[in-house]
Formats: sequence, structure tokens, C-alpha cells
Amino acid sequence: MKTPFLAALAALSLAPTAEAKDLILTVARPGGLYVFDPAARALLRECDLGANPTPGVVAAPPGGKVAYLLVNHWQDVIGVNFETCETVFKATQSEGDVVRRSIASMAVSADGKHVYTVRNPVRRLSDRYEVLEPEFAVYDAAAGLDADPTATFPAPRRSTVMAADAEGKVYIGGAEVYRVDPATGDVSVAIPNRSWDRPTYSTPDVLAFWPLRNANDEFLTLYSAAVFADETQEEMTGMVWGYQSVDLKTGATEMKDFAPFEVIMFSGVRNPVAKNELFGVYTQLSKHDVEKGELVKRVDLPHTYYAINIASDGGEVYVGGTNDDIGVYDTKTLERIGEMRIPGGGDMSVATVQMVQVE
Repeated sequence: MKTPFLAALAALSLAPTAEAKDLILTVARPGGLYVFDPAARALLRECDLGANPTPGVVAAPPGGKVAYLLVNHWQDVIGVNFETCETVFKATQSEGDVVRRSIASMAVSADGKHVYTVRNPVRRLSDRYEVLEPEFAVYDAAAGLDADPTATFPAPRRSTVMAADAEGKVYIGGAEVYRVDPATGDVSVAIPNRSWDRPTYSTPDVLAFWPLRNANDEFLTLYSAAVFADETQEEMTGMVWGYQSVDLKTGATEMKDFAPFEVIMFSGVRNPVAKNELFGVYTQLSKHDVEKGELVKRVDLPHTYYAINIASDGGEVYVGGTNDDIGVYDTKTLERIGEMRIPGGGDMSVATVQMVQVE
């Protein structure tokens, strides 16, 4: 005979559990946030942002319902509940004669409680612009529609994409990949770029512009570099592609060359169920085995795509930005197996194609 406790426990064990579902968030001109169900190839909703969506940087905490967007030509941050389309957060970063712009530099803490930006301020005077020091700004995500920073700290100049890890640290792409403690403002180098110690390599060229959080919980940027015969750097022997990665669960970092420089790739993503597979996109979609340093396959695309992301089960890769379509490709064959379109031909331009998992 079962006790009431054991009976309740058995009932719980038999109860169905909600499975996480992938959604794609992106923005497009003239001013919409678009929520897609990639499995159904369906648009779930279109939210009017009431703002210029450029540049279209989108970030969302794991499991959250609010998407944070950098809008109005890099100046303002808004938070939109992507289930109801209600705007629940707004930070107007410019004020008076000081204009502050965040060049793709926005992130949300893993618990969804804080929003971070790097603000690049200038003061508009009657005859010139006065360039001020960049600031790392911390916002309370619950601050509503008139949010001011709860703290600001000096920030590295030339900061671009950002991501926050599970331990609360924030990573910034720039002259180096920086690690910032948002509680104190302390800045350290997580991955060296400008200061890397590779005497037979040039300084790497890192196009860090699309903050693409994905099922890997990985902050990944691609770099290219020239390789020389010796430390004199007089004879170049070739160029390489490589990746820099921060594990956002543990803070562990990795840097590795993986391919010769044969085509341009604007952004890349690794397969969450096969970390050796890296996909890169621009005018072609490329699949690389980074452990073997081999190109597995490359296919031409119908037009250029800037941003890439991948399904949580690793079965499909999504390419977007540039035009009004998100292309769907099979990760095994690189066959185009579907697409999703922005209604009315809206232009995604340089918008993020962000993945979130919801129940």
C-alpha cells in the first residue's frame, strides 16, 4: 500500500513536463520586432517598437520573456515582452548636449535582472564635438520606462558585442576580449587580440558585430590573421580563420585557428550537439570541422546574409539579416529546407537573429 507521499511522488513522476521550444527574435525596418517559430516556419507575432529599430541588436536572458533591443541609431535600450508586445523597459542614454551611443554593446545578465551597455558619449558644442570617456553602464531591468544607470564605470574604447556569463561577469569584444565585473567595474583581458603572443602572426582582424547567444551558451567571435614564415614577418605564407570562445556557463576561454582564409565570413556558430562543427556565413554558408581543421562543405547562398544561429537540437542552421528572409539549412547536408519572411518585405539590415528557448 502506497503512502500519500509516495502516491503524490509517483503522480509527479508521471506528469508530462513542458519541453523547451526554440524561437527566433529579430527586427526589421520600419520598426518591428518579429517572433518566429522556426519548427513551424511561422511568424508568431509582430510587435510595433515605436522606435527606429536600427541597428537591431537583440538580447534576451535564458528562459526569459523580455527581449532587450538597442534602437534609435545606437542610442536607446528598450525591453519588450515578446509574448504580449508590451514595452516594459526603456533607457534613454542621451541627455541635454551629451549624445551617448552603444556600438552593438548591450547584454543582459543570465538571471535577467540587469542590463549592461557600453556608452560612447560626446558633448555637442556650438563649433565642435567633445569626445568623452566611454562608460560601462549597469541598469536594473525592473526600472521601468525611465531607467537610469545604477552604476557606471570606465570602459574600454572600441567596445562592440557583449555577453554575460552564469557567474555574473560580462565579456566585451574589442581590441581584446575583455572580462568585466559589473559589481566593481574591474576590467581584465579574457582573450588577447591586440596583445596576443603569436610572433609569426599579424594582429588579428575581428569582426565582432553580431551578439548571437545560442543553445551553446557561448560567446563566439571569428578572427582572421596573416601568417608569416618567421618572426621578422617579412614573408607571408598565408592567412587563416580562427575562433575565440567564452563558455558562458563556466567562463572558460578558447582560441583556435580552424581554416585557411578562402572566403569572407561575417558571423559563426558552433553546433550544440557537435562542438567540432562550426558554421560561418556571408555569401556562402560554410561548415567546418574545427578539430580536424577541415572544410566539410560550402554552399552558395541566394544573397548575402550577415547573421547566423542554430537550433538547440543542432539539426537546423538559420541565416538572416540583410534582406527580408531567414533561410533554413540542414546542418548535415547544407540543403536549404525552408525559409521565414518578414511581412511586407521589411529590411533586417544588420539585425541580430537571436535564439531563445521557452516552455
